[in-house]
Amino acid sequence: MKRIVMIISCLVSLGGIAVAQTSNNTDIEETLYQNLNTWKQIESHLPEGFRISPSSLPEESFVDWNGWKIHLDSYKNTDAPAKVILLHGVGGNGRLLSFIAVPLFNAGYEVIAPDLPGYGNSIVKKRKVVYDDWVNLVSFLIDQEKAKDQRPVFVFGLSAGGMLAYHAAAKNPQVAGVIGTNLLDQRDKRVRDASTGSRLKSRVLVPMLKLTSLFAGGAMLPMKKVANMKAIVNDEEVLKLLLSDEKSSGTKVPLRFLTSLIKAKPAIEPEVFQIPVLLVHPGEDLWTPTWTSEVFFNRLTGEKELKILENAGHFPIEQPGISQLPDYSIKFIKANL
Repeated sequence: MKRIVMIISCLVSLGGIAVAQTSNNTDIEETLYQNLNTWKQIESHLPEGFRISPSSLPEESFVDWNGWKIHLDSYKNTDAPAKVILLHGVGGNGRLLSFIAVPLFNAGYEVIAPDLPGYGNSIVKKRKVVYDDWVNLVSFLIDQEKAKDQRPVFVFGLSAGGMLAYHAAAKNPQVAGVIGTNLLDQRDKRVRDASTGSRLKSRVLVPMLKLTSLFAGGAMLPMKKVANMKAIVNDEEVLKLLLSDEKSSGTKVPLRFLTSLIKAKPAIEPEVFQIPVLLVHPGEDLWTPTWTSEVFFNRLTGEKELKILENAGHFPIEQPGISQLPDYSIKFIKANL
């Protein structure tokens, strides 16, 4: 409780500063991943077939959207039968999804992995980011890919990216299917308890944050202090790398983003959603166990399938789960072309 009070006190004192700084220059320096090392260090912990090689190196680019520059990793293949947009969660970035991008690309699919606003190398005004920006950006990317050609587009989300994939598909039903490792509906208090890692934090801090965001929405909070980020991966060495990486788990997000994420409501509730859904849930997820996704998944009445990634943590890099992930995803994509 003492820690919660301290956080709220800091937010109140930062409120005026935060509002004054929202018009400052962007907080993210335009730096390409080819010049960064953390993702390479993380990749060294992966099996070789899941690492980027010279033949699978994505093309880095920026797309203008909403006055911001969004960084994209594009694994291009004009002959691919389908395209997959990969979405990270609140502890990642587009490049860290290479462990699923590479096997999908090697299997003949085109893959696009954006750095969502506030993460990775995207150039945005971080203090202004809200969760709807994420949903609207993904919808824009879907439109952009469909405008290029009529190949089917699938959306894949890791962690909070799973629910984002659902939200984007509910807003823009041009997608052929939704794949997610988690489907976390933060409107449900039980799910929120697991996400924060503390019932006290969830039931006491979150309502306080909602109130504080009304006058200090631009206050920046370390994501690792708000969520149970220590459980993002089961490998201790990878965990250290992630938590120290300011472009992923070590980033700060504005209070308004957190509160908008918690109360996010999809355009279509699961009972009437008809796009096929594949939930590929990690079997050893120490952050958000399978039941936290089943709360939402069980409400889906359309075509759906649940597969468990054996021995895999929330960031599913362990065998055999890491191999099962592309296998299950590819079977799902082929079934819905």
